[in-house]
Amino acid sequence: MQSQSLGTERPVVRILAGVAGRSLTVMVGMAIGAVDALAARRDGSGRLPALQPVVAGVSGGAIAAAALALGLTRERARDIAIAYPERNVMGAKSFRSLLTQRALYPQARVRELAYAVVGDRTFADFALDPTSAGKPHERASSLLIPVYSAEHGTVLLPRDLPKLGLTDLSVADALVAATRIPGFLPAAAGLERVFDGGCQYRVPRDIFAPNPALVLDLYGPKPYDSRGGIVFPLLHPALPVIRSRPRPFQDKALRESTIFAHQSYGAALKVPAQSTEELFDTGYDIATTWIRSRTDEQLRTVVGPDVLGPPDDAAVDSLRPTA
Repeated sequence: MQSQSLGTERPVVRILAGVAGRSLTVMVGMAIGAVDALAARRDGSGRLPALQPVVAGVSGGAIAAAALALGLTRERARDIAIAYPERNVMGAKSFRSLLTQRALYPQARVRELAYAVVGDRTFADFALDPTSAGKPHERASSLLIPVYSAEHGTVLLPRDLPKLGLTDLSVADALVAATRIPGFLPAAAGLERVFDGGCQYRVPRDIFAPNPALVLDLYGPKPYDSRGGIVFPLLHPALPVIRSRPRPFQDKALRESTIFAHQSYGAALKVPAQSTEELFDTGYDIATTWIRSRTDEQLRTVVGPDVLGPPDDAAVDSLRPTA
């Protein structure tokens, strides 16, 4: 499940934004904070070109990935989060709808939130090189979204658009599909057999292999596996049993390349206790603190040798970690 070759002269920072669910605002804050902190460490004088985020987002992390791929500022991302608090996005529960429509939250406003982030853009608008020829699935993209297809298993958008019979797709619709937790949320129009990208792989680290990438995870390293896929056929008849959904943090190198928010496992399905503003600021602070606490050598291992800029003598003092 690898991304396409890149066609950009800006230094690329690869980020995997993980499962977020109802803690989406934390993940958005983490994503924006990580890039802001890396940019600050890269070159405080502004002499170097801006970073080019290439972001994969799983489940709710797909919305955070879209915000990052578009280069939304901290202020803009925070404003959108405040305008779409979790309670309004999810709407009211309906157990009747769960039985009749297989959606516990039938009035969810996920597409409204997604549209506030990406507008009318399609995957064609996320091509790294706008002048390159070819259809979206043939071009390197700054936004990568794994979704789960009832027919094909995990597919990666935009690369696998043809598997869904598509040549391009509204990214707002893709984000609805990517966050469609079975039994919880309704489908995007025309994507009735496409579901949350975390159905099979909770942490699909192979998307960026063999390149280094920074991983953002809502939880801690444990658990190493998630068993929720056992009940999928009860939630939707198109889905098979998925007995194992690995969280591969037994790998030490992966743990050291991951910013963990250390929320309790299952927080993605629970109503947050904090306000929207607090959730965003918490995520932002977690990521910026993690970046600042790492040495240049540690960060170059995580994000690649080009992201911080050349380690010349003039930059040494500005690149030192802070407490």
